[in-house]
Amino acid sequence: MDSTTLYQAGAFTGKAPHKRRRINPFVFWLVPIVGLILVFSIVPIVVSFFLSLTDYRLNQSLTFTGLDNFVYALTQDTVFISTLINTLYYAVVSVPVGMAISLVIAQMIFNRKHMQSFFRTVYFLPYITPMIGVVIVWRFLLQPSQFGILNSFLVPLHIPAQPFLNSAGEVIPSIILITTWSSVGYNMVLFLAGLGSIPDSFYEAAKIDGANSWQLFWKITWPLLSPTVLFTTVTGTIGALQIFSIPYIMTQGGPEDSSRMVVMWIQQTGFAQFRMGYASALAVIFFAIVLVLTVFQLRFLRTRWSY
Repeated sequence: MDSTTLYQAGAFTGKAPHKRRRINPFVFWLVPIVGLILVFSIVPIVVSFFLSLTDYRLNQSLTFTGLDNFVYALTQDTVFISTLINTLYYAVVSVPVGMAISLVIAQMIFNRKHMQSFFRTVYFLPYITPMIGVVIVWRFLLQPSQFGILNSFLVPLHIPAQPFLNSAGEVIPSIILITTWSSVGYNMVLFLAGLGSIPDSFYEAAKIDGANSWQLFWKITWPLLSPTVLFTTVTGTIGALQIFSIPYIMTQGGPEDSSRMVVMWIQQTGFAQFRMGYASALAVIFFAIVLVLTVFQLRFLRTRWSY
């Protein structure tokens, strides 16, 4: 090799030959994904935060109002406060009840040696059933008269026929019953996966030491299920706070707004009253509440087994 070739190769300059950088072809596959996230998630969030500071109404000029929408929502909007109370009441009751039932069912199925697939399918079917079908069936079951299916079992027991969806005190428990029935299969699958990840050697060693079934659950199963419990609690709470379809279809928020939830009020404010600025402010407040509750759960429900 002559000196000219060595010089071009970088032998005399101490520099490596220039290499052309190749762009990973998978980057181009990310462009449409990132674009969709930007258009349908990031941009609407930013626009909502901006509109929350305005008195924007459809077909009217946009007027900047600062924090007036937030002050009005938290001090004068009694409907928003009542819907917030209804939503928190529903979430606080439905999430632990649903998780407890799902865990019991998962434990029963997990301990069976036969027909596990059949029972998993049976309990999971309500979760994938179309919502409109669920609502039609449950409205028939919860008919307030004595001809309703549930009341037909109560009347022979000398229990008065219950109004269920027509009662301000019973409507949210009725909705909790419906949503628990429809979602218990999803949490059951998660708990089954968590139970399957616990090594059998832990139970065998505990049984040798004389542990009973109750001690096996509290000393082994429950601590090692804490990651699954944390996940189901956080996601279940977020989903419960965002409930919309079942109360909207079944009761339209009645009777007397006793089943109206926050998302329903935001939807009515924005798309029925066309107060987009104020609806955006309600959405921002609700987002902050959900964020605080989620951070609280992640902070105080996480244990050393969750890492």
